Amino acid sequence: MKNVTLTLSDDVVARARVEATRQGKSLSRFVSDLVDQRVGRPLDGKQVIERFLGGPLLDLTDENGKAPTRDRIYDRSR
Repeated sequence: MKNVTLTLSDDVVARARVEATRQGKSLSRFVSDLVDQRVGRPLDGKQVIERFLGGPLLDLTDENGKAPTRDRIYDRSR
């Protein structure tokens, strides 16, 4: 575990201390939990694949709504 120095305004620290106490946590644990919620936890392989496949679909159709042919997809001359 690493120690990190943060610079926060006195008002923010005071409010954070009150909220940490209300939740029964130390200020350090409170801030750590907030950062963890914000950046998330590392995903495992299955979660990465599910997130990728669940994302927006790529629209590969042309202006006429037609999908490209295999020859066009693999045309290396462009």
